Amino acid sequence: MKNSRKNNGGRSDEPARRREAKLDYPVRLLVYALVATAVCQLILLAVRGNGVEFVGRENGPVELAQVVMALFTSGCLFIAAVQMPVGRTLLVLCGCLVGYAAARECDSWFESVFFDDAYKYLAGAPLLGVAIAALVRGRKQLVGESAALLRTPSMTIFAIAGIYICTLCQAFDVPHLWTAGGVSPSPETTKAAVEEFAELFGYLLLAFSGVESLAMAFANGSVETGSVEAASNEATCIEFPTHQPQPVSRKAA
Repeated sequence: MKNSRKNNGGRSDEPARRREAKLDYPVRLLVYALVATAVCQLILLAVRGNGVEFVGRENGPVELAQVVMALFTSGCLFIAAVQMPVGRTLLVLCGCLVGYAAARECDSWFESVFFDDAYKYLAGAPLLGVAIAALVRGRKQLVGESAALLRTPSMTIFAIAGIYICTLCQAFDVPHLWTAGGVSPSPETTKAAVEEFAELFGYLLLAFSGVESLAMAFANGSVETGSVEAASNEATCIEFPTHQPQPVSRKAA
């Protein structure tokens, strides 16, 4: 009976393990790369068919796609905050930030329908209220749980995206960047400048990954056990704090 139960249990667990492997983090990274490649190819096809103004058009398809992606991200973060037993405060804060970014991308629509800077009050104010409520509610667990959550893949990718958007994309939005050097003598010169500038930030992110590789290589877990998993855990400390109940003293009893 025991052997049959073990065999039955093993058979039932095998499909679950296969399903879990299909959604494993390296597989998801591959899917992300394929989706990013597909998006880039679609933009190239759109530019060839409709011109470069297609990309920079205000309230155009590209900006609409940005809003949809931001809203999708914000929704995912809020759902994760509801499901997660820990780290809810940071997830709610990140969801509010991305939700505000989505509203910011729709600033011209808000102004045309309502009034100037309407997105700040109609979207920003409620999101700020939600963020403040989350901070007040989770103020005691905020530091410990956020420190652990920031070391997970979801928050790592979120932070990298934030670095990219808040540095490179904001630099491209500065008019002085394009007017300081005067009118470019040829489109090839403009293309080369944009390419090298964008690649500089890409290689900067790669340099950050090199530092993290060294942190993992020289972690105590790597030296003591020679295990990649132990080195990763030691370098990133992916452990959520658990609140254990205080033992009841004899006097209180």
